Amino acid sequence: MPTVDSVRAAYDIASEAYASKFVDELDHKPIDRDLLQQFAAIVGAERPVLDVGCGPGHTTAHLTALGLKATGVDLSPKMIEIASRTFPQSRFEVGDFCSLRHESSSIAGILAFYCIVHLQPDQLVAAFSEMHRVLRDDGVLLLSFHVGSDVIHAENFLDTDAVLDFTFFETSQIEAALSSAGFDRIDVRVREPYDTEHPSRRGYVFAHKVNSVRSQ
Repeated sequence: MPTVDSVRAAYDIASEAYASKFVDELDHKPIDRDLLQQFAAIVGAERPVLDVGCGPGHTTAHLTALGLKATGVDLSPKMIEIASRTFPQSRFEVGDFCSLRHESSSIAGILAFYCIVHLQPDQLVAAFSEMHRVLRDDGVLLLSFHVGSDVIHAENFLDTDAVLDFTFFETSQIEAALSSAGFDRIDVRVREPYDTEHPSRRGYVFAHKVNSVRSQ
């Protein structure tokens, strides 16, 4: 089973290659851009959001350009160095989305694009519970993941000698884990891969932290 330290080390090794490959990926993903626009509209301008597992920072920068107060969070210090250098208009910090340094009920939205790919199924509820904790009432999570039951082992990720396992999840697993973590109004969407992507179906979920007073 991968550990936080092993995932951090792998992305430190692969950071430059990863940034080179993915930093402009949103240019070729109209559905993703549309979902990010929807996310920004739900959250509202100038409100604080986290982009967890932000990698080289392109999604954080996109959220900043959409008018949000976005902070990118990533395990890898090397990845955060690249993000800070490439997108100085956005904020970035080293951190673990399973143990966020932010106060409870302090964040209006969380973007989590593919950050759960290195988790095991039994780790999902704990990860989602931490995201739920930092969200404000009526806050929103936009999550993406690879759909399926595969586990892909990469011994030489992006030709960098980095070793990583990538876990796919069925939509029912994600929905159940989000519900167990306290999320409501869960909307799951699935798309086919673009030609430039790994040939796996992609799942996207909008999930909300319902205001506890209104829900009574």
